[in-house]
Amino acid sequence: MVLLAVTPAVVVMVCTDWRSLWIGFVIGLLALAAAWLGGELFILRQVKSVTTAAKRLTKGDLTSRTGLQKDSSELGELGRSLDTMAETLQRQLEQHERNEKALLNRAHQQTAIAAIGQFALVASDLPALLNQATLLVSQTLETEYGMALELIPDDKVLLLRAGSGWREGCVGRVEMEAAADSQAGYTLLSGEPVVVEELKRETRFQPMPLLWEHGVVSGVTVVIQGQHGPYGVLGVHTSRRRIFNEDEIHFLMAFATLLAMAVERHRTEPEIQKLAAFAKFNPNPVLEFSNEGYLTFFNDATQKMARALGHEHPETILPPKIGEIVQKCLATGQKRLELETRPGSRILSWSFYPIMASQVVHGYVSDITEHLSLEEQLRQAQKMESVGQLAAGVAHDFNNILTIIQGHSGLLMSRANLSPAMMTSIQAVSFAAERATSLTRQLLMFSRKQVMQPKTLNLKATVATISKMLQRLIGETIVLHSASPAQLPPIYGDTGMIEQILMNLAVNARDAMPKGGELTISTELAQISEDYAKLHAYARTGSFVCMLVKDTGTGMDAATMKRIFEPFFTTKEVGKGTGLGLATVYAIVKQHSGWIEVESEPGKGTTFRIFFPAATQAAESQTEQLSPAPVRGGGETILVVEDEPVLRDLAQLILQDCGYQVLQAASGVDALTVWQKHQGHVDLLLTDMIMPDGLSGKDLAESLLGYSPKLKIIFTSGYNVDELGSEFVQKNGSRFLQKPYSRFSLAKAVRDCLDN
Repeated sequence: MVLLAVTPAVVVMVCTDWRSLWIGFVIGLLALAAAWLGGELFILRQVKSVTTAAKRLTKGDLTSRTGLQKDSSELGELGRSLDTMAETLQRQLEQHERNEKALLNRAHQQTAIAAIGQFALVASDLPALLNQATLLVSQTLETEYGMALELIPDDKVLLLRAGSGWREGCVGRVEMEAAADSQAGYTLLSGEPVVVEELKRETRFQPMPLLWEHGVVSGVTVVIQGQHGPYGVLGVHTSRRRIFNEDEIHFLMAFATLLAMAVERHRTEPEIQKLAAFAKFNPNPVLEFSNEGYLTFFNDATQKMARALGHEHPETILPPKIGEIVQKCLATGQKRLELETRPGSRILSWSFYPIMASQVVHGYVSDITEHLSLEEQLRQAQKMESVGQLAAGVAHDFNNILTIIQGHSGLLMSRANLSPAMMTSIQAVSFAAERATSLTRQLLMFSRKQVMQPKTLNLKATVATISKMLQRLIGETIVLHSASPAQLPPIYGDTGMIEQILMNLAVNARDAMPKGGELTISTELAQISEDYAKLHAYARTGSFVCMLVKDTGTGMDAATMKRIFEPFFTTKEVGKGTGLGLATVYAIVKQHSGWIEVESEPGKGTTFRIFFPAATQAAESQTEQLSPAPVRGGGETILVVEDEPVLRDLAQLILQDCGYQVLQAASGVDALTVWQKHQGHVDLLLTDMIMPDGLSGKDLAESLLGYSPKLKIIFTSGYNVDELGSEFVQKNGSRFLQKPYSRFSLAKAVRDCLDN
């Protein structure tokens, strides 16, 4: 290019005055050389650097740079932009490679965990499992050494039970103290992962000699923690300086957890084997069936059950189609439970479990006859208890209402200036209240909340006393028979309640014999054995007095017999029965710690057997009560404590009408305040048993007796309260007045308590 540029100038110089032109030629040539040299140094080199760097970038070399960082020209600016782009791409590529490596490491770690977990499930050789685990963990974490240390509790040392990379002879022999001054001991005691970046600079503990001998620089150890304490330590070590990240530490901890589970299973295997040996000597029947349904094994308990059922071989008591049952269990892998069979009068429950590994089925059988009987008894007891609670609550509230009715009607009837018509109306109200009182009394008896006044009594004498009344009750078309032995142990009970039982049963028998028949009432001593108690609901062993009530009436079917003790259940026509008769009988018997057995069939009559515990004390003499003398009043001061305002006002009216001075309180807390204001001027406390503010009638009485030990006390309640014990009543001479009470009963109770 330079030659082509110079040639025309030489031709011109030859044809013209060459001296003057030669000077210009030289100057031009020098200018041309300067221009060429400037382009080469300041333009073409930068372009070449940028071009070369760009070509290397296109080939994937992200380390390529233009070298124009200090060039201030436009090409230098272009080169710097190209370098910045290359650096950014290089950083992104390096980050991507790191992420890929981390994901790959996690995948390898998960694969290793899955592999050792599968091995742990099937392996029975614990040392082999530990060796495989240490090898796998060191390979996955790319370390030269792996170790599994076992804690020897008695010697308080750690034994190198398994490992990889260590010199021959170390595994199974090297021991170290399980103390806090070594890395393994420190890990064992702290329970936390321990990471060592550079062993020679570690200050938390003394390096283990084993690690020094193998030139270990970095490592990490975690504890193998079992359910009942640590098994040992799992660790990896390397002779290169290395910082272990969180993923690697968590991987090692997961490995240690799997090893801990395997160790626990290995430790419990001998116990499992011992339990398996119990099948032969198990007191419960155990059987084994082949995949074809044949009985291949049964223990002594199975043979004993078969003979108890009247069979020589257990095959004869197996469920029907046993072969199909076994094959279905093995085909589906599903167990079959609670298959019931009824050989004779017994009920057997069968369970079948397929053992897929050995293609057999294990069978278990139990006699559940007594169990089902107890379940039925429990359901019946719970049902009766629930209804009893409801009945008690209704009767309690109803008693408060009846107390108001009877009290005010008694007050009105005590007026001297009443007209005959008004007296008749008030008496009708009073009689109706008395009938309602009888109904609530039966509800309370059913719920076992009725006040019971027990004593030792002769059941034979009680039956004889009420027989005359029963004969008039059942009518002339029914013949009453009584039979009792000459000697009969007494029972501990309430005479009135026993008479109520007989009256209710007699009325039911009468209604079941509309055309006449026979009613038999007898008593006898019964010794209840354990075998008898197992087959009869609520029965228990011991000495009991049995009262039998038998009629020749229409009888009952099984469905009716299941419901006869339910309150308000009746088979009579509407308006001819309350449905509380037998429910009351049931409750009274339960309150006397006894039980009832019923036998009946349609057309064959009904028999009730009622069992009362026999008493050891002699029966008390039964005397007729004399008619009460007319009640007189007095001028004493009475503190009435009642949370129902209407009842409280009623008691005040009745007592004031009798001449007494009356103080009122709505609760036990209020009563204490009233007592403080009138201390020393209260002769009698009349208090309800259950009251608000957390202070019951008994608590109030105990508190006031501390101030005045001679204070007379009368408790009132709609039903019997368990916390009012007979010992408290006898000790303090207090009385109990059951609601609903009339004007006469309240006045008499107050006067008797004050006089005695």
